[in-house]
Amino acid sequence: METPPESVPIDHAESIVNALGDGAYVLDADRNRVFVNDRLREVTGFDEAVLHAKHPERLVAEGRWSEEAGERYRTAVERVLGAEADDERVQLTTTLDDGSDVTTETRLTPIERGGAVVGAVGVIRDVTARVERERELERLNERLERLAGFISHDLRNPLSVARGYVDLARETGDTKQLAAAESAFGRIESMIDEALVMARDPDAIETEDAAVDLADLAADCLGSGDFGEIPAGADLVVADAGAVTGDPTLLRRAVGNLIGNAFEYGGDAPTVRVGVDDRGLYVADDGPGLSDDERDRAELTDFGVSPGGGTGIGLAIVERVAVAHGWTLEVDESPEGGFRATLVGAEPTG
Repeated sequence: METPPESVPIDHAESIVNALGDGAYVLDADRNRVFVNDRLREVTGFDEAVLHAKHPERLVAEGRWSEEAGERYRTAVERVLGAEADDERVQLTTTLDDGSDVTTETRLTPIERGGAVVGAVGVIRDVTARVERERELERLNERLERLAGFISHDLRNPLSVARGYVDLARETGDTKQLAAAESAFGRIESMIDEALVMARDPDAIETEDAAVDLADLAADCLGSGDFGEIPAGADLVVADAGAVTGDPTLLRRAVGNLIGNAFEYGGDAPTVRVGVDDRGLYVADDGPGLSDDERDRAELTDFGVSPGGGTGIGLAIVERVAVAHGWTLEVDESPEGGFRATLVGAEPTG
């Protein structure tokens, strides 16, 4: 692409702009567009009143640019018109005449006459595809970070259990202990499979619709060794027995995380209740619950955010399980004043 020189007379700038394959325009010293090429008209669909008005004011007023985008554009063009920069580039999202949005990068260069800046040339290039690739890369990096956090945090307890049984078998010569170690290693393998699922976009996760018995699920969680040392006096109660419809592996992961959180943050001797009611599948405790500040934090279920100073992995994975099923995760106060998490939308089987 031929680019306009950094210093051209304003009358020559118009001919250069008209020859460009990209959308382009000429600004005068007051930020009025005094000339636009046919490519810009074609792409935007804007009428002449919008194309030739003062910018960014007109585009912001028309709803084509946000206030923030307008301010960034104004700052860039005034640096060029004020002879503070020979080349300014600004990325903008514009709403076109057909209602679609396009992300562009505008390069602004000065127009000089007699050694003074009398205007600017703007050359616009569509970077929508590039920006979307960058966003997808960011999402991929976020998923990889989540996967790393999950592996480093959640695998620690079953790995310790397995190592303990292996050490015991080595010390005593009793190979029966290896059966328990093998079970722990099996749990680790299952968790790795779950982690790979969690690294994917929730919309791409395939879920099975099966009847998952809550009593069996709670017992499996309690006997898994996932939680490390359970507080003395802690009690796990299946308050509303029965089965819910969902993916057994993902529900095991979600409910296991919620029970583990309740044991960890629910006080010295927490009572944790699991059940399903008219709102959905819930796990609730009678601990200290959330503070007022924590209730107001919309990002409570984000990765890396924890009400108790932990890693913030557990609740985030629970939310991804909910989204994969088409449910939502709600966190609020339990009837006992503790913490309650509900998978809203989960329904009893039958």
